[in-house]
Amino acid sequence: MERFLDLNISRENELQNIVTLAAEACQTPAAFLVFLDEGKIKSHFKYGFLADDIAVEDTFWNMPLDLDEVLIIPDASQHTALSEYPIVKGHPHVRFYAGVPLITHDGHVLGSLYVLGRDVKVLSERRKRMLELLSRQAVTMVEFELGISILKEQFVEAKSAENKLRSFFESSKSSHLLINPDMKVITFNKTFRDITYTVFGKEVTTGANATNYIYPTYADDFIRNVEIALTGESLQHERLVELGKIAARWFKISYNPSYDSAGNIIGVSFNATDISERKKNEEKILQQNEALRKIAFMQSHELRKPVASILGLMHLLKLEDPGAHSDIMKMLEATVLELDTTIHRIVQNTETQTETNALSENYLSQ
Repeated sequence: MERFLDLNISRENELQNIVTLAAEACQTPAAFLVFLDEGKIKSHFKYGFLADDIAVEDTFWNMPLDLDEVLIIPDASQHTALSEYPIVKGHPHVRFYAGVPLITHDGHVLGSLYVLGRDVKVLSERRKRMLELLSRQAVTMVEFELGISILKEQFVEAKSAENKLRSFFESSKSSHLLINPDMKVITFNKTFRDITYTVFGKEVTTGANATNYIYPTYADDFIRNVEIALTGESLQHERLVELGKIAARWFKISYNPSYDSAGNIIGVSFNATDISERKKNEEKILQQNEALRKIAFMQSHELRKPVASILGLMHLLKLEDPGAHSDIMKMLEATVLELDTTIHRIVQNTETQTETNALSENYLSQ
């Protein structure tokens, strides 16, 4: 495709050859190929010694033409519209005209191909046919160049999109592997290649069996999950993976069906993300929660027990002699109650913190 798009096609040379063939096929000293844009001459080509003496603007470039046939004017001096043209009345005394429109495949008129001569003449059906074929060839040449131009733009856009996607794909820290229904490797990213080389000591190869790059302990599980994904179901789980000499790592693994533009399943996308750090953080949260629970238990039971005992003794003293040391008793009671309130507050804050950590733990595990 790239070699095809890099073809250096000279439209000018090809169109000039068409004009030359038109003059030779019709045996006339002048031929013109004119392209119009909004009723004005945009570009033109000409051939013949007579054409060299005439400006294209002085010719019959805007002649109304029938879309279905070649227009033949044997003698322009006898034609109502053409007889007053300077090139007819004076030098070089043009007489003969034959023209055909340039019509695109969807019916648009691009201009015309026509020949001129000094002698009164007619064209045979064979020469008319040749003129028609040359006009179609000119249109085909222009449409081909336009098609190539559009195709080049689309190719560049597609390559740019592919490069961006590949850049994102390759820069991902997750391992990505795309396999076909026959368990063959379609493509993979750098992270998957690096991990595979570290574990197995070999390079990943496109077209190889994907199970060659899955640790044997998990091969059966891998095959089973791929088969499920091929039915259209996505799977996801977290697992502690043993990798031989490498320390075990936690991975979040997913299997997702891959579809073509028609909605048909063409393979499975296998993705593995290392979540070992997250698991460590979750374990720390669990340990912190457990420590906070122990603190709450100690606060609510072991510390409150002597406080309750003091309050009970003070109540007994009040019953025996309500007036004895009343000021001291009030201060002592206020202090003990303040301590009890502080213990309640500590226990409440500990429980709230434990609940918050539990929510964070649940969020991280999603």
